[in-house]
Amino acid sequence: MSFRIRLMITFSLLISLTFGIGCTLLISTSFEAALKEKKETMVNEFETLQNNIAMLMQFSDSGDYSNVYELLYPMEEENIAHWEAISVGAGKQNIGYEDGNRELLAFELPIEQENTYAYVHIVDGKTSYLQMYSEISYGNEMIYLKEVFDLSSVYELRERQQTIFWIVYVVVMIFTLIISGVIAHILTKRLNRLTSTAKTIAKGNFGARTGLTTRDEFEELSVAFDKMTDKLQDTIRLLEEDVERKETFMGAVAHELKTPMTSIIGYADMIRQYSLSEEEQMMAANYVYQEGKRLENLSHKILDLLLMEKDRFILKKVQMDVFLSEIILVLRPFADDKEVSLRLDCEEYFLILEPDLAKSLFYNLVDNGIKAVSKGGNVTVTGRAVMAGYEVQVADDGCGMDEKELYKITEAFYRIDKSRSRQQGGVGLGLTLCKKIVDLHQGSMEFQSVLGKGSKVIVRIPDQEVNVYEKI
Repeated sequence: MSFRIRLMITFSLLISLTFGIGCTLLISTSFEAALKEKKETMVNEFETLQNNIAMLMQFSDSGDYSNVYELLYPMEEENIAHWEAISVGAGKQNIGYEDGNRELLAFELPIEQENTYAYVHIVDGKTSYLQMYSEISYGNEMIYLKEVFDLSSVYELRERQQTIFWIVYVVVMIFTLIISGVIAHILTKRLNRLTSTAKTIAKGNFGARTGLTTRDEFEELSVAFDKMTDKLQDTIRLLEEDVERKETFMGAVAHELKTPMTSIIGYADMIRQYSLSEEEQMMAANYVYQEGKRLENLSHKILDLLLMEKDRFILKKVQMDVFLSEIILVLRPFADDKEVSLRLDCEEYFLILEPDLAKSLFYNLVDNGIKAVSKGGNVTVTGRAVMAGYEVQVADDGCGMDEKELYKITEAFYRIDKSRSRQQGGVGLGLTLCKKIVDLHQGSMEFQSVLGKGSKVIVRIPDQEVNVYEKI
């Protein structure tokens, strides 16, 4: 059963129950009030008649009912009496006045005290009567007064009201079904729009939106639904970009592996198949060695990137001036070979970080600086405490780079001068690795460069207040 039908049934039942119960209570209350008023009127009339008869009998001789006759007959003729039947007398053989259906007068009611009366309400099918009985004493004699009042008019009124009620009830139910159907259609139309949009999104059209403007709960639901879809679309876009980046990365890895392997296989095959001079053998062996080193460097970089995907990293307190001095000490022979001046100027500062990753970060930055300068060039590493952290600058006066290239240099396998990078064993993963390490430490990395004048890398790492960092 659809929600629209259930909504119509619910509205109809609610209104029908409310209307039915209300009208039933109204008819019942009205009937009871009318019946009570009718009874009170009949009782008052009976009491008045009883008092009049008692007074008349005081002025009449024994067995003389002429005064009673003169009282009751005009009332009957002028239709001012409300009785259905009446009888006044001293017994069955001595009836002074009788009128109406005698069968209704065949009753007696117990009287507890003289000059009082008793009455009973009789309901027989569709007819209803009020039987009243009284014994009136005068002198040494006792006469009775029987009177029967018809109450059927009150019951007939109730039946007419009930008939009208059922007619009105049917009309109201038809009207209710129509109105509830319209309301259900309006409400479910908005739900249908949400459902339709959800189905459209399920088919892959993530740009679909509900866009309801109703200024009620449906609009709140619509806004929440659209926000959820926006979030879903953003998540899917990020996943697609991540997949694309991984595919590009794997393609680049395959390409980078293929190039040196081709050279190694080619030169090894040449050494194996041909008789070469000592100089040619040395040249071929040198190519094999260089390409092998490139493969080794590439494997190390890829391994570092894979290790970056760990969920937890142990952070330790490191004295930055000592830490950077150790890195400079390792790279100084390489700088001396190129006749490059490598200088260090660092403040003492204790910073919480992951030592192995940080060592790889600064090693790559200083190494890139050495590779970027020519003979007689300078590379300067500066460390300073800044607000809520530490800042390391690696500056060189080398070849520099175009400002347009700055935003690309952290992409995997991107190299500005590919021939020069291959000569120096570069694989285009160093700065990608550096960017990931800085991000894991919740820091920032900024590049400044002027073509032909040199480059500067500024790394800012904030203080950590925990000893274990969990990736989000």
